Amino acid sequence: LAPNAQFWLGESLLAQRNYRDAADAFLKTYTDNPGSDKNPDSLLKLGLSLNGLGEGDAACATFAELLSKFPNAAPAVLSQAREERSRAQCS
Repeated sequence: LAPNAQFWLGESLLAQRNYRDAADAFLKTYTDNPGSDKNPDSLLKLGLSLNGLGEGDAACATFAELLSKFPNAAPAVLSQAREERSRAQCS
């Protein structure tokens, strides 16, 4: 249950617009739990957090990693990642 708890910590921080700590929480969820079902969601939220910090290039790289590493992720996650890439004007 640790990946879920870490992910939801990130979600609560993101909701508070605490982008730095949210990014740290989502990155920890992703890196500490290889193979977790939460990894695609964690990358999506990491990208959102990075974008909130004004780190557009890092956000774009994160969305690209999500789309390339997890092509079979939930359609809603993939769709949102594509929308966020477009919104962030990723190349």
